Amino acid sequence: VKLTCRARGVPPPRVSWRREDGQHIIIRKPFAGSALNQKSHVSSLAEYQGEELTLTKISRNEMGVYLCIASNGVPPAVSKRIFINVHFSPVIHVPNQLVGAPLGTDVVLECFVEASPKSINYWVKDS
Repeated sequence: VKLTCRARGVPPPRVSWRREDGQHIIIRKPFAGSALNQKSHVSSLAEYQGEELTLTKISRNEMGVYLCIASNGVPPAVSKRIFINVHFSPVIHVPNQLVGAPLGTDVVLECFVEASPKSINYWVKDS
């Protein structure tokens, strides 16, 4: 994903990027000559400087709101919100894989699913 934020002003503004949730911005850059072995250098930054923010090999962890902030020392600084939505296949978490109960009582089966876009969930017993 490549995000671009351009700003004008006198004096010329400095552009920076932050995540609205306070999480660090993950920057992945390939090592020199690493096209074949796919190794990369990963940086985790609270704030990124520059008009263009490139997020490579993006994952669901990078999903969220990014703020482009332009400031030139003359108040107020201005910002724009950009929402990045990452589609990913369902991930299932089952807290208890074995549930026991006395005969004739109720049980609750729990299954937590994360997916984007939202998944269709259903239960199947035997066939």
